[in-house]
Amino acid sequence: MSATTDETPPLLIRCPSCGQRFKVGAELRERTVECGGCEQRFRISDEVILRSRKFYPGEHAQFSANRYQRVPIVAAVPDSLQTISYSDDADASSFEPVQPQRMIAGAGAICGVVLIAMLLFFGSTRGGMLDGMPSSNRLTMAGFTWVLATVLLIYANPRSRKAGLLFSLLCAGVLLPLPLIFTEGTVPAKGSSSEENSTKGRPPVVSAEMARVTQLRQLIGTDPLVDQNAKLAKEGSGRHAYGLWLRGLDESNKLLVRDYLMRAAAADPSSHPYPRGRNDYLMVVTGVTMPIEKLAELAAPLGELSQIYREVDVIEIRVNNGNFVSSAADKLADREDPEFYDLNKRELESIDLERVQAAVKRLADAPPKLYRNDISRRLIVLLKEDGVEFREDLCRALTRWADESNAAADAAEGALRKLMAAKKTVPREMIALLVKAKRVSIIPILNSLWLADSGTWEPYYLELGPAIEPTLLAELKELSGGLRNSAVHMLGKVGGSASLTELESTRAKADPELRVRIENAEKAIRERLGE
Repeated sequence: MSATTDETPPLLIRCPSCGQRFKVGAELRERTVECGGCEQRFRISDEVILRSRKFYPGEHAQFSANRYQRVPIVAAVPDSLQTISYSDDADASSFEPVQPQRMIAGAGAICGVVLIAMLLFFGSTRGGMLDGMPSSNRLTMAGFTWVLATVLLIYANPRSRKAGLLFSLLCAGVLLPLPLIFTEGTVPAKGSSSEENSTKGRPPVVSAEMARVTQLRQLIGTDPLVDQNAKLAKEGSGRHAYGLWLRGLDESNKLLVRDYLMRAAAADPSSHPYPRGRNDYLMVVTGVTMPIEKLAELAAPLGELSQIYREVDVIEIRVNNGNFVSSAADKLADREDPEFYDLNKRELESIDLERVQAAVKRLADAPPKLYRNDISRRLIVLLKEDGVEFREDLCRALTRWADESNAAADAAEGALRKLMAAKKTVPREMIALLVKAKRVSIIPILNSLWLADSGTWEPYYLELGPAIEPTLLAELKELSGGLRNSAVHMLGKVGGSASLTELESTRAKADPELRVRIENAEKAIRERLGE
């Protein structure tokens, strides 16, 4: 059987006692019910049933129903009433923050333009990153950078694309003219003057030697070398520039080679390696006064000398990159290993100063058993070089390895005078080496060091013995405090009869503590003189 649906609406009633409202089913009409609020029982009749006011469609205004209208609604607006016009809703994208990817795109465009502009500006010189690149390729690189920057700037500025386009035009005005202005690295190597004769109506007269030199210049690319020599000749300084044609040099070693040649040949800092393809470099060593044969000797540690081209001032060297590789660390540090001295002696010949310094430290702590003359000779050469900074390690090693000759002391004294002239710190190991050799010529220097720091230099001063007495006596009257006490102490150790006379005159004006020191010094001097 089909179920019938009771669609009778519920009755809204009110408790006559407490006034609480309820909804009950229509079937409870004329029946007694109990209020759930006050538990009062009452009968559901017309007196407790609430009646709601009825309304008909159109009686209540519903503005939302206007969107469904079929007939346009024309509102009558009085002429005296001023209407208000509203603008359209604002676009949310106009006040939303800029998206991170757009900010990154804009920053990348600006950084890319600046980087390429600097590369075109600084890299176009001889030896630069763009050396040898034609102007067309440089122009293509600048144009591609501009197009890419334009796309990124338009993407980064969705609300002001005109501003992005104007900025991209500014970038084009900066990038595109650079390859046309800076064209130094695009010019091919210059030939000899015989090539200029080919532009004339008759064939040039070229000798076989001239043709060979021209071909050699073109092969090596000697333009930077020619320019440097022309510059030095114009200055009239008497210096010269030479080229080292380094064949097979690994790129990782080129700066190491440059620093070595600048240090060994005392060359100008403007010396520079120019790439020539296939791991070949033209190292222009400028500002030297030595002959080309001497420079070839200095370049011997780099590899095998192939040939010296005197007509173009170039030395060709087949580089042995194995010379730049250090030996095994365990063998270099093991003094019991039979190869310890031989390997460390080879390390001293390296052009890498870090490897040389490590070998010097190892040898300074090792007994001089093998290769004493060879190792000490190499240490002396290193001590004389201006670019070597680890002089304290060299002097400490020479103190152990140097023989009885004066070669080590001469090198140490020369290095000491250079340090004093440059007002640099003097290592104690250098003074110890000179004091051990009884080099009395350093007494004025050691005296000035002692006046500045008596506690550090007094022991070294004393080791020079009686030779320091005249200098101390000359300084004694002007000294005071700790320096006077130190001078009296040293005179008591090394002084003679002249010191007794000076100390006696000083004792009359001395304080009690200094008087005691003077009496002890006089007593020590008299005992030494046998009085």
